[in-house]
Amino acid sequence: MSPPAPRRALFLDAAKADVRRLVDGDRRLAQLALQRIRDLERRQIEGVPLSDMAATGDLGDCRKLYFGLGDPPSHRIVYRDLGQSGGIEIIEVVAVEARAELYAYLLAAARLGRFPSESKPRFNRLHQQIVQRRAARRRD
Repeated sequence: MSPPAPRRALFLDAAKADVRRLVDGDRRLAQLALQRIRDLERRQIEGVPLSDMAATGDLGDCRKLYFGLGDPPSHRIVYRDLGQSGGIEIIEVVAVEARAELYAYLLAAARLGRFPSESKPRFNRLHQQIVQRRAARRRD
């Protein structure tokens, strides 16, 4: 049996911005997220499959990884397998965000164009609250 193909994680631009926000908020969270992604690339861990849910949209081709500073872990990485390219398995990191109120999953669905229209008002409200909290932390 041949060894599995090497794996490489690529980030959506928005997911890169998620990690930068983590660095600004708490560098430890960003370090944990990047470590989990390195572990994924090395095949030391695998994410938990997601599904098609009315609240978050169809994320059936995505997986989640847990990370964070608390118990249960406060954040999620949402990624999907894009298949192989040149003998390398490509993993696409879609969102790196808080798990509270399903935010990481809502963000992933929005970024993949799978956002259920009935969830849009809830997502917009939640998104504005999070943006305001982050702005307040930066001012402090």
